[in-house]
Amino acid sequence: MRRPSTRPVAVTALGLSGVFLLSACSGGGAPAADEDSPLTAYYEEVYGDFESDEQQKKMEEQQRKVEELVATCMSEQGFEYVPVDQSMTSWSSENPTDDPEKYAAEYGYGMTIYQEPSAEEQAEMDAYVDPNQDYVDAMSETEQTAYYTALHGEMSTMEYDEDAEMPEYDPSTAGCYGSAQEEVSGGQQELWESEEMTAFNDATTKLYEDVARDPRLEEVTSKWADCMADAGFDYATPEEPSEFFMNASNDLYSGENPEGPSEEDLTSLQDQEKDTAVADYACKTKVGYDKVQRTVQFDLESAFMKDNKDMLDRVAAAYKESQQ
Repeated sequence: MRRPSTRPVAVTALGLSGVFLLSACSGGGAPAADEDSPLTAYYEEVYGDFESDEQQKKMEEQQRKVEELVATCMSEQGFEYVPVDQSMTSWSSENPTDDPEKYAAEYGYGMTIYQEPSAEEQAEMDAYVDPNQDYVDAMSETEQTAYYTALHGEMSTMEYDEDAEMPEYDPSTAGCYGSAQEEVSGGQQELWESEEMTAFNDATTKLYEDVARDPRLEEVTSKWADCMADAGFDYATPEEPSEFFMNASNDLYSGENPEGPSEEDLTSLQDQEKDTAVADYACKTKVGYDKVQRTVQFDLESAFMKDNKDMLDRVAAAYKESQQ
């Protein structure tokens, strides 16, 4: 049995997307779960809403340019390459925040349980045909190695020690895709590595460390841990369960069996994950964890923005310049 997986979606190389992975909250008193925190609102004002149709079209246009550059590059390397339409290579999945209790009961933390695409999305994927597949299939093994080396660089054909650290991605050594992505979004990569963004990332890292250490959050975390212990689960913080099941899932699939874990072992871990997630949700609700967490985050983000206005203005200006 193979581990469930999806066809890879092309990377748009918008390096700034990493800083958007923040939970939303609101201002004033007890913030509502569906309101934006001060920094989330800042991100959307500066960078735009990544889920908007406008941003999606922008990313699709960037990827179209990448594919055209890849085709030109591959031709120069002596290979044929038909640009791939990447806009049809993804599907939506259930959002854990829409109904967290239902999600926990069905998918746990989403670490070991695969969300099936809808019938319409599955039909779309089944109908997908890689325009380059027949061309590659007709090659010898040596020719295929040369093809993928030209397309993705030496890394695509190298074997790695699973216990060793993966080398850092370098577009200059990543074949035609790397050079194409660098040409289309190189300014954004430079921004990500700039002095302004480095300072911003360091500052926000410290900010969220301060959130975790806030006495209000430490108190409610202790209550959550006691509640989980009463339910038979030994975790000190709400971050630990999802991390545990992520590692457990990786361990389960990294065994010697090339077909993956047995159905019995997988089902056992999935049931354990769902049971833990359901208890986690119940305990968070009982002790009011999310409400306290949002309040603390909102308070500290507000103070952060007040104390770091000059830095935030520099980041916004640097991003605007990178888009020109």
